[in-house]
Amino acid sequence: MKKIMIFTAALMISLTTFAQDKKIKVGAFGAIPIGDTKDVSKTGFGIDASYLFKVSDKLDAGFTTGVSFFGGKKVTVNNEDNTTSTYKYSNAKYVPLTGAIRFNATDKFYIGTDLGYAIGIGDNVKGGFHYKPRIGYQITDRLGINTSFTGLKVKGGTWKTLNFGIEFSL
Repeated sequence: MKKIMIFTAALMISLTTFAQDKKIKVGAFGAIPIGDTKDVSKTGFGIDASYLFKVSDKLDAGFTTGVSFFGGKKVTVNNEDNTTSTYKYSNAKYVPLTGAIRFNATDKFYIGTDLGYAIGIGDNVKGGFHYKPRIGYQITDRLGINTSFTGLKVKGGTWKTLNFGIEFSL
């Protein structure tokens, strides 16, 4: 994990030194838990911000951060004595600190990914390796939409969500 953090820091420093054109994007998204994640969480939402630098005509790189919120799911368990018990999973918050790459296939369409570490906030919420491949479409110069998959590798499994968002270029 140290190697990823060092690589991300070195990438940010080198990009800020050599980049000419910069883009700042802020956005909001809704998240649908998938896989084992849907067993412990209902839905999620979040906000994020990206600071990107033009590396070439087709490539932007930089870093992204934000915060994601997930509501803990209430589950009912059947006990051996034919009674039931109800349990509510904890709410979870994550703050990703990631490097970002965007390949601009056209003036309107991009494919990219965010890679780094997400800090877990809350009772029994663990941080871990965070990855978020995404595709986006720029509707206007200032407004875009995107969809993404988030994976968060934590001890005991991977937190997975499918996300749909809107982003604003500043």
